[in-house]
Amino acid sequence: MDRECVTVLPRVCEVLAASGSSLPDDTSLEKLLDWFTALTKDGVSLLEAFPCLLDFIPTVVNNSPASDASILSFTLKLTGLISATEDGFKVLQEHSVFDPQRWQEAGLWKDPCIRIGWIQGLRTMLQHSEALGFFVQADLIEPLLHLHTDTSLFVASAANHMLAHILLLCQSENSQNNSKHPTVPVETKQKYSAVTVKICEYLKKSLVPDETSALFQSHQALKVLALLLSRAGPDLRDRLLLTVSDSLEELLLFSAAGMTDKLRLSMMEYLKSKSSCISMICVSLANAPQITLMDPDCLPCPPVLIVSAVLSLLRLCNGDGSSSSGCAEAGRNLIDSGKVQKCALDVLSVLSNSSGGKVLLVEVFTLLMQYLNSPASEPTVLQKSYRALIKWISVCADLSSITDQLRKDLIQVVGKRVCDVRWEVRDSTVEFLGHLAGLCDTSEVLLGDRCFTVSLLKDALQDPESYVRASSISALAQTLAPSWQQGAAPTQEQVELVSRLREILSQDTEGFSRRAVLQYFITWFSLCSSPTSCSLLMQSMHAVLSQGSADLDWEVKVHSLELAELLMDRVISGLRGYSNEPGAHPHPYAVTSNKVYKLQLHSEAHTRDGESDLVGVLSTLVDQGVFSVLLGGLVDCDRPVGLKACQLLVRLRDSVCPLLLGDQRVSAPDEPRVSCELPACGWAQEVRKILGIEEADPAQKSDVDPGNDSKPEQEGVCDEGCTVRVSVYEVLRSLGLDARLSVLTQSSDHVQNSPLSLLQDILTAGSRNTQLNSEPGLEVIVDCY
Repeated sequence: MDRECVTVLPRVCEVLAASGSSLPDDTSLEKLLDWFTALTKDGVSLLEAFPCLLDFIPTVVNNSPASDASILSFTLKLTGLISATEDGFKVLQEHSVFDPQRWQEAGLWKDPCIRIGWIQGLRTMLQHSEALGFFVQADLIEPLLHLHTDTSLFVASAANHMLAHILLLCQSENSQNNSKHPTVPVETKQKYSAVTVKICEYLKKSLVPDETSALFQSHQALKVLALLLSRAGPDLRDRLLLTVSDSLEELLLFSAAGMTDKLRLSMMEYLKSKSSCISMICVSLANAPQITLMDPDCLPCPPVLIVSAVLSLLRLCNGDGSSSSGCAEAGRNLIDSGKVQKCALDVLSVLSNSSGGKVLLVEVFTLLMQYLNSPASEPTVLQKSYRALIKWISVCADLSSITDQLRKDLIQVVGKRVCDVRWEVRDSTVEFLGHLAGLCDTSEVLLGDRCFTVSLLKDALQDPESYVRASSISALAQTLAPSWQQGAAPTQEQVELVSRLREILSQDTEGFSRRAVLQYFITWFSLCSSPTSCSLLMQSMHAVLSQGSADLDWEVKVHSLELAELLMDRVISGLRGYSNEPGAHPHPYAVTSNKVYKLQLHSEAHTRDGESDLVGVLSTLVDQGVFSVLLGGLVDCDRPVGLKACQLLVRLRDSVCPLLLGDQRVSAPDEPRVSCELPACGWAQEVRKILGIEEADPAQKSDVDPGNDSKPEQEGVCDEGCTVRVSVYEVLRSLGLDARLSVLTQSSDHVQNSPLSLLQDILTAGSRNTQLNSEPGLEVIVDCY
């Protein structure tokens, strides 16, 4: 932690605690809280590191009527963070920061900012039994239940999550029986149980609306229940379902004769509201997959019925009135509702794994084909339909139930959608073809010969939208993967495809497509069992690496380095002691065994053989352009590129230079003479500066035609006469890789976005903000990250 921060923070606290103080941008307070949170996670005691906070909190709280709401909210959150430890909790407990009555009497509770700060501060504090005991003893569950239906949606949502958190925490503490909690007092357990019962009963009561319980409250109770069921363990989940099962059934049967006309009218009016109707259905849908995971004895119905219900809902959304039942007005709200369609399709994808659901494969397939064919389907709905289809197909080993007509329908819809006027639809269709090809035999069962897929994807390479071109390249890689794994001889079609991909890499104006080309070759190389089985690939490597490493897009350059890494690993994997696992190579100054220097201990004959192997390895890396790609990446202006290149060079150095300790030479045996060229321009010029090569020694110059008169060097063109050849070993030794790696590992944020910079921004903004009354035209800018 920066000592200057310790010095500056007290001044920041004074500015924030001053009466009438405010900041023009409260995001700086959120960033300050983020910094405190990070320090706490690192084990720093905030009160010990910053004693000024102990005065800051009570000063702001006691001066609350004159304090800015954002600063008060920050103080509430900070109090919760400090109180998350038992020591901090004991120190701050006396200040009654979390007493809601204090803020109500001060007239501040009506500000949503204060209520949010109260909820989030409480939640952060509840990390130990002391804090939970305080929450129970102070009966803070009552104001929390009230905030559960707050007029501010942000406050209501925070309260929902807090209620779920409290219930889970009480259940956990109440069931503790381990070394950390050897004896939980019976009285405490009873209080925890009382809170659990109170929340469960509240949910049970709130789910069914009556004259005293608003429909909004029922909606909120459903949200809390969905949160709980998705996170609760088996015991709590079963208890919840047993508690609310009757209420849920009553909610579904809201039109029963026992419901009063007033309530029925109120419910109908609520469901007639399109937003309310859709919101409630989406909340109910979100928890459907969780029900299918319950113990069979607790299941309210077989999972297949849940799948059928989702299918019925999707039919209703698609305008199929035959599935409609109940409120006709609500049914009309659902027709073409993209929100419900997307939510239901997501659920349908998850339900593909439910037991017994596979019997509905044909029904699912038919419905999804209707969605894919519908002209009213939004692009996102079509995308989710494709994904649901892939999920259901992938879990069904037997596709014999899929009729020939359904197969023809699929071929027809794919052929239509790949030419859709909306690029998002074309992109989703191309992605679907790739995913389907990844299922191997399934693709041929549904779409027939692979030529159909390849033909569509090759056409998509010409698409005017770069996203579609990129997706088609990825899909081609998935489609051709089986032939690569089998080591099949390249066809003329594949030769033409490689030529087209290289053309995209060199000419496409969008980075997405060029990145996809590199990933295509990465996939190809990863699946290639040996260079002899992938001759076309190996013939293309040098050109692809050269083009990719010279790209202007940093991600293309990183992908080029990843491809170079694969080739490097393949070439040097046979060297004794080599490993490509991260961290496999020890730090140069680490204590190591003699095995690290195993190469030194071999006989002279073995040493000569080892040197011969190294010569072959390094020559291959130089000839394939790998070494040039690494050197070029090392001096690249983009930090991720430089970092990746430096890491690979360090690995290469530690693999082929076992007689070196770090960057220092410790012995001088005869080295294998493998060299590389460094021209006097571009990245090589930067490398030459690092190596101290100011001007080429005439003896080192490459052969030059004597008849070629010297001419002024054109911009961007290298003078071949200035090219020098340098030893690969010497380059690896002299680049100072360890020091460069240390620098590259640090991002620029450690200077530009430091906590000290943030504190100084707050000081500047606070001091200048006091001048606003005297100078109304003054603009205050907070340059916080």
